[in-house]
Amino acid sequence: MKYRIFWLAFFLLLFFGWEKSGQAETKVPLFIQSKGASAPVYAYVANDMQKVGTIYSGRVFEVVDENKHYFFIRYGFVKGMVKKDEAKLGRPYAFTREPDRLPKSVITKKEVQVYIFQKGNKQAIGSIQSGVRYPVKAETALFYLIEFGGRDGYIYKHVTENDYGVPVLLYHHILEDQDEPLFRSTTTVPLSQFMQEMDYLKENGYATITPNQLLAYVQKEQLLPPKSVLITFDDGLKSTYIYAYPLLKQYGFQATVFMITGRMRPAPQPFDPKGLQFLSKQEIEEMRDIIAFESHTNHFHLSDKQYGPYLLFKPYEETMADLWASKEKVGATAIAYPFGAYNEQVIEMVQEAGFTMAFTTKKGTIYPGDPVFKLKRQWVYPHISIEQFEQLLRP
Repeated sequence: MKYRIFWLAFFLLLFFGWEKSGQAETKVPLFIQSKGASAPVYAYVANDMQKVGTIYSGRVFEVVDENKHYFFIRYGFVKGMVKKDEAKLGRPYAFTREPDRLPKSVITKKEVQVYIFQKGNKQAIGSIQSGVRYPVKAETALFYLIEFGGRDGYIYKHVTENDYGVPVLLYHHILEDQDEPLFRSTTTVPLSQFMQEMDYLKENGYATITPNQLLAYVQKEQLLPPKSVLITFDDGLKSTYIYAYPLLKQYGFQATVFMITGRMRPAPQPFDPKGLQFLSKQEIEEMRDIIAFESHTNHFHLSDKQYGPYLLFKPYEETMADLWASKEKVGATAIAYPFGAYNEQVIEMVQEAGFTMAFTTKKGTIYPGDPVFKLKRQWVYPHISIEQFEQLLRP
């Protein structure tokens, strides 16, 4: 008899143990609602935590994650954060969500109410702050359909504007206007043009960002201000130190230099507009207060007449050694492909070398979810008008 009891207890323990284990693997969705009349929604905007929206009382929102202090809900491109002391658990609800049919995003021009329609009545469930980029799922004559906290909602179209993406401007060389004919090419911009373009950015409220901030945006970890721009200079020429650096500092702007590290000088060179001089180690350290230094390879900014750019055909060992050297010399995490040339094999080597992002010379702006090793840039050519420059920012 006692053996029968033993085996019965054993099988009951085995059965309920497995059942409990299986239940642990099935995560029950959480839903929250605000404790008071409303609760703020927070997100990081270029490394700064800001209020980006609001959820209203009496409505539940699906939780996608949580930590000690916050519930996380779906909020456009990112996870919105709601403080746990401002929210409480709500009754689970099976939301009906429409599929994404419109690959588009908009920017809110003011605080925007998010509505649902129940029995023909329009009811607000939350709001989105001014200046937030938000993806759109579909549209009607008056509304955009969006997802807000795990449920579909509607926002009025007239309180938004098109999102043209984040532009990455590409410069190379800058010379005084009278000196520009000495080195005229598609890569040399007259100083007066550069000054006018920086004036335009300042007067129109553009915020300059870093490569790491752009990466967080592309990976849907952070938002960016509505008028964001990444200013880049390829090669690491001394004219960047002579002309661009003082002006950028005056305006409180940040920028990025993609340095050909093998041409970095051990000591400053005299500046001569008739030729090309490269930045020295001392100049680079001085400029780091507002400029990030990234890789443009070490000695591979070269092209063979028969085989093309070095990155495309040089042996694996040589290529990896060059990438590692350039990364180490300036502490780079990003790279700009020389001549804009790359293929899938190059991307694999760049990743293996430890780079987290890479820039091309293909035209276009940046959106969340873009391939991080194929990021586009807008080449700023010499003698373009300010209207043409504006087109680079808002194509």
